Amino acid sequence: MRAPALGGPRIDRAVPEPGTMTRRGQSRQSGQILPMVAITMGLLFVPLCVFVIDTGLVEASYDQLCETPQAASEDGASMIDQAAFRESGGQRVVLDPRAAKTTSEHSLQASGLPGLESWTVTLAGNTLTASAAVRVKLLIFGIASVHEPRSASFVYGS
Repeated sequence: MRAPALGGPRIDRAVPEPGTMTRRGQSRQSGQILPMVAITMGLLFVPLCVFVIDTGLVEASYDQLCETPQAASEDGASMIDQAAFRESGGQRVVLDPRAAKTTSEHSLQASGLPGLESWTVTLAGNTLTASAAVRVKLLIFGIASVHEPRSASFVYGS
């Protein structure tokens, strides 16, 4: 058997030696896929990321908003008419409408909820409803407004 020529491919190697590959299979446009992939990913994933971030901001504000009016309505619904309670010797327990609304409004105001722009407190019978609206500043799409009412009832005895 004859020895291979110097610099030529060796048949006893599974992997070709560096620098021995021919450039016949490579075209003049090789490497252009990288910029096309980068542009495509930018056009697809950047808007998707912005959408996910904005949706997360709205969701977080909504979760906070659900808790705040609920706590305020429970605070207001716990206010009893102390004068009626004392006059009856502890036998008559009723809701004080004025104290209930005032306590609920103070609770909403003291909550420190970011973006809280307005709230209303209504009383119907023994049910107090506190509803609040929050403005959420989004990353790209401007401002979103979220509104949520919550109720609590005054119940005494079983």
